[in-house]
This record gives sequence, C-alpha cells and structure tokens, in this order.
Amino acid sequence: MDPQRKKEAGPVAPSSIKAARKSFAVTNTYVKNVTPQKEIITVHTSSPQIEHRSFHSEQNQIYQGDVNVLSIIDTNKDIVCCKYTEDTKDIATGFIDGTVRLFDCNTGNCTHTLVDDECRAYPGPVTAIKHRPVSKAHPITNMLLSSYVNGCIKCWKYKYDQCIYTIREKRQTLGLCYHPRFSKFVTYGDDAKLNMYDEEAQTQERTFYSSQRKNIIDGHTSRIFACAFNPKSHHELISGGWDDTVICWDDRQPFATKHFLGVHMCGEGLDFDKPGKQILTCSWQERDTIQIWDYGSCKLIETIVPDTHQSKLYCGKLVPQTNLAVCGGSDSNTLRVVDINMKITECSIRNNPGAIYAFDFGTVRRKMSKVPDTYKKISEIQNIPRVAFVTGKRLQIVDFG
Repeated sequence: MDPQRKKEAGPVAPSSIKAARKSFAVTNTYVKNVTPQKEIITVHTSSPQIEHRSFHSEQNQIYQGDVNVLSIIDTNKDIVCCKYTEDTKDIATGFIDGTVRLFDCNTGNCTHTLVDDECRAYPGPVTAIKHRPVSKAHPITNMLLSSYVNGCIKCWKYKYDQCIYTIREKRQTLGLCYHPRFSKFVTYGDDAKLNMYDEEAQTQERTFYSSQRKNIIDGHTSRIFACAFNPKSHHELISGGWDDTVICWDDRQPFATKHFLGVHMCGEGLDFDKPGKQILTCSWQERDTIQIWDYGSCKLIETIVPDTHQSKLYCGKLVPQTNLAVCGGSDSNTLRVVDINMKITECSIRNNPGAIYAFDFGTVRRKMSKVPDTYKKISEIQNIPRVAFVTGKRLQIVDFG
C-alpha cells in the first residue's frame, strides 16, 4: 500500500531556523474578572434549539448557545497544542517554533518558557503536551512531557524551566498518549509505528507496527495522529491516522487484533466512553466527521450530523459523565459542543482566527443540583469543564452554561 497521504491538512512545519528565532510577544490579552455569583441552574423544559442564541463578538467570532468567554490571549506565533497543568492553574501551549510556554489562567501572564539548546538549534513544532493522569497512586509531579516534529520527547520540570530527560526518535514524532493507570506512555509518528515507553525507567518497551503481509490489515501504513487507551483494560489501545483506518491493539499480541475503515485522522480525534465499549471518532473529511463505533465488533453505531455548518475535524473528546462531546476543526474553524443522543449542537464558536488543532478540559465550573424528574430535559451543559483551545495564534478559554 502507498504510505503517502492523498489529502492536505494540518499545520505546516517551517524548516527555517530563522522562524524559531523571531522574538515572541503576547499582542493582546483579555481575562474576565470572575466574581463569585450565586449558582444558577438552567433547566430545559422545551426544545433546546429554541433556546439557542447567537451573537457576534468583536473578534468576528460567532458564538451560539450559552458560551462564556473567560480569557483570550493573542500572540505573534502559531500555537499547535495545549494542555492544562496537573493543578489546572496554568495552561501549557506548544508553539510552531518548538517552544512550550505556560500561561496563568487567572492573569493571562506567561509564567514559564520551556526551551533548551537542542530546541533552539533544531527547531520544530511542538506536536503534543501531556502529563501523567493524576490519581492517588500518581500525585502531582509538576512535570510535563512534550513531543516535537524533530523526533524529540522531552520531560520538563516546568516550575524550574528545566528539561529532566530527552528521548530521541529517528522520525517525525506527531503525538503521545499516557496510559491511564501505569507509568507508561505511547508515542506515534510518520513511520506508521507506535512506541511504548516505561516513564520511570525511560526505556522503550515495545513497538506496535504492521506485519506487512498482503491483504491483511494488522497495523498502520501511513502517519499516525491519534491514540487512546481503553479505560477498562490494562492492555488495549486504539490509533488512527492518514491511512483511513482505526487500528485496535493489544500489547499481549504481536500485531493488531481488529480494525475499522473510513476514518481519516489528522489530530487527536479518538476517544473511548467510560465503560470502554464505544469509540468516538472525529475525522478530517468532507462527510461523516462525527461517528460512534462499537469497540467489540468494530461496527458503526451511528453518524452524527449536529448542524448545517460543515467542518473537517482535527480533535474531539467525550465529556465525562454526560452525553456530550466537544470537537474542533477547520473550514469554518468551529469548536462545537454536541449532544450525542439528541444529535444537535448545544453550543459553538465559529469563525475562529484559525483551525482548532487541539483543546483541553480544565475544572468543572459548577455541578448540577438535583432537579425534579417532572422536567422533560435536563441540560448537561453546566457539567462541561472549562475548555482551553488553540486557534491560529490565539489561546482562548471558555465555559458553557
């Protein structure tokens, strides 16, 4: 099979070192002055479409539904990815010049700049920023892991702007994903392979790849852009990329165990539901961008068309403990909140300055109180955590409801 892509998408990596040496500046910052207010619980007693509202902002963005803008940080460099820190007080952003910068959520100030001599000498876009999932077994470490197009994976102690260690891969590393329970992570790239590492030992445990046998799909044949672990399994994970195939892996097997076709991935658009039985795919294609699949049989459950505004999607996640999903993409440069059951867009932000390459969930602003069962529909919008997303040279934080 031809390993080359047939479609154009995604941020273009500049090869010029000059691009990395231009001075960085925050050109505009807006931070909403949040004052404590009495909680207001919104209850939908009629069709949600009737209650939706749209208005135009000063930045030509179009907001639909109950969207609350908390902060907007405009810079002079393109941003590719973002991630809240473990305590959600700062947001780490990965820039196209290979620099990771942290912004304070309350003030919008740039608090830390993570770059070393290697990043300056061989600049390449930051493709992903992650940290180990926080739990009782894994307390807060104040560390971040970032991957780069030049093949580096760097671990940062961001409080001290210090690189703890670097892993160098001989490929373009396009992303990484942490195991939900173990101190392991997976990286993936342009060689159609996934590498699993032990974080504590900083060693590679194994590689997931195709057997290259004819007429058998047991691995990828092109670049990989997305990966997600099954939350109910220690051993299972899925991945997707340019070969229009989502591959299901088991680390106890030499090659892939199953797959499903027709999903063109260009970003982190894969997610499991909490029981680990269904998969959300958000794909960069003209049609069938939002789909729900059965993990056991790899069969399509349904395709969701939430509105008339078409957008090729880079990223998407299910909102925990709700029937909602958040997704973002290009064309109309839209960030959406989609009700999976109702198949409608609850909230959206269109006409952003650039494509939505990535977003991350922060803290839940408020929790729903108990509401009588007599109401026809209870809105789940207020259960959505704050969302930080990147669009062009802008980092924006919003919440809903």
